[in-house]
This record gives sequence, C-alpha cells and structure tokens, in this order.
Amino acid sequence: VSASVGWQPTALSEMALKPLLEQREVQVALFKSADYASKVTPSDTDLQAWYKDHTAQYQVPEQASIEYLVLDLPAVRARITINEDDLRTYYKENGARLAGVQQERRASHILINAPKTMPAAEREAAKAKANELLAQVKAEPANFASVAKAHSQDPGSAPQGGDLGFFARGAMVPEFEQIAFSLNKGEISDVVETEFGYHIIQLTDTKEPAIPSFDALRPKIEEALKDQQAQRQFAEAAENFTNSVYEQSESLSPTAEKLGLTIQRADNVQRIPGPNAVAPLNNERFLEALFSSDSLSNQRNTDAVEFGSSQLVSGRIVAYTPAKQLGLDEVRDQVRAQ
Repeated sequence: VSASVGWQPTALSEMALKPLLEQREVQVALFKSADYASKVTPSDTDLQAWYKDHTAQYQVPEQASIEYLVLDLPAVRARITINEDDLRTYYKENGARLAGVQQERRASHILINAPKTMPAAEREAAKAKANELLAQVKAEPANFASVAKAHSQDPGSAPQGGDLGFFARGAMVPEFEQIAFSLNKGEISDVVETEFGYHIIQLTDTKEPAIPSFDALRPKIEEALKDQQAQRQFAEAAENFTNSVYEQSESLSPTAEKLGLTIQRADNVQRIPGPNAVAPLNNERFLEALFSSDSLSNQRNTDAVEFGSSQLVSGRIVAYTPAKQLGLDEVRDQVRAQ
C-alpha cells in the first residue's frame, strides 16, 4: 500500500526547512557574583534588615543526646547455643537438602489417557482398562515392560517399555511423584490418577546422592538451627524487652543485662530526622516517643517501639538542648555573607 504526498508550494517548503538549516553565532558575557562580592560592603542597617526578614534561618533546632537499646533477630540469635544431639539429628533429616543434592528415582509406567475434559463414561472405561492392566503386571511383574510397550498410551516412554529414566523431585506431577518416591525398588503401585489419566508405576532403581560429612556441614547446620530458634524465641524476648523497659524505666541497663544487649548512644538527635539518619533514629514513632513531654521532663525510657519486622527499640534522653533563636551578633558574619 502506498500513500501519495500532495504537492507543496516552494515558499511553504522553504519555511519548513530553513529553520533546520540555519546557524547562529552568539557571544556570551558571564558575570560571576563572587567577583563582585568583595566590592560590596553592607551597612549595619542592611544587616539588621536582612536578619529581621530571615530570622527563621538563624535558629538552632532542639536536639538531644540519647541512649537506646535495639532488640532484633540477630540479638536474639547471638545468645543461642545449639547442643550436639540437635545438630546431628538435623544433619540426619536435612543433610541432603543443605548440601543441595537430591535423591533420584527411576521408574517405568503404563499410561491410559483420561484427561479431565474426557466424558465421564469414557473416563470410567479408561480406569477399568488401567485396573485390568494392573492385574496383569501384578501377576507377572517381569512382564511390565512388554505390557507397557503393547498398551501404554504415552508415546514418549511406551517404546522403551514405559521407562522414564532417572528424575528428582519436582520433575513429575505431584500425584505421580508422591507415589514414585514412596515405592521400594521393584514394587508396582496401584492405579494412580493424574491430570493426564491413569498410571501404573513400577520403581526400577534409586540413586542416593553422596552427602558431605557431618563435620563438613556442621557450620551450615548450626546457622540454620540458630535461625529457626531465633524466630521461635523472638516473641518471648520481645515481651521481656517491652515489660522491662517499662517497669525499670529509670535506666536501660537492667534490660540490657537481662537480654544480653548493648546500649548504644547517639548525639545531636532531632525531632525531625536529617536526610542521613538511619534506623531507628529515622523512625517517626521512636522520635515522637523520645521527644514526648514525659521523656523530656523525667528522662525515662520510652515504651518499646516497633520500627521494622522483628525489630524493637527503646531509648532515653540523657542531655537535651531546646530550640534557640540566634541573635544577630552571633550570626553577623553569616548574614553579611548571605
């Protein structure tokens, strides 16, 4: 398909093209304010007027020096000791998974197709056929391959006597996998229904992976068990933390000693966090609790504040400086420069 372009007058074409083809020469004169600042001498009246119009710029915000305690999963985890029996039991049950190796199974199957969309009567007939073949192979297990070649409706495996080769978990549909990994070598399953139809499964071989020794996996096992126990123990530790900072509100030391925590300190903490503040010193709820009237006047511990997933903090003010308006004499040089 082609599109025709209408004829355009020369004058109109030139109007469209000329701006694209034109060039300009320009001259630039740059006046830097710094070159002239040294020549300017503001009078005292000028300074007073500027200061009066911009007093908000010359204020020191309120700030505090604080102590605070953080309870999180790493803090709980640091206090956990795993006994030898638990380590060895975990190795026995999870060694292969931790090493990243999987058991494999080799199986053969006979499939009678019966997708879910098949009419009910036809599905019943397919199931009856599968039960008939099951009786044959149960009676003569050695004939499983020949029965599969003759009757299985899986075109991929039937020519090989139903052999599917070795496979690990996750390779087969769940119903098939569950049975295949529960059979003993040489055993034949009952009829198994999946989304594809009806299967008869024979386990022909197993492949057990080489699992590294207990000593080789010990560090991983210890890490895994500590992670698990920290998750379980955090709720109890959080309750102790919450109660302790409230009941012994004059100091964070009892809570720190009880839970094995380290008291941290921060200076120049402000009600509104700066752009470089990091957790928990950038958490609005924690700062609100710190600068509450009770905290300021009595220097008590704040309540426990949740500032993240499995993260609690409590703090107390140890020194406080209220907001202050700076006088002109204190900021005269700054005013003159501005």
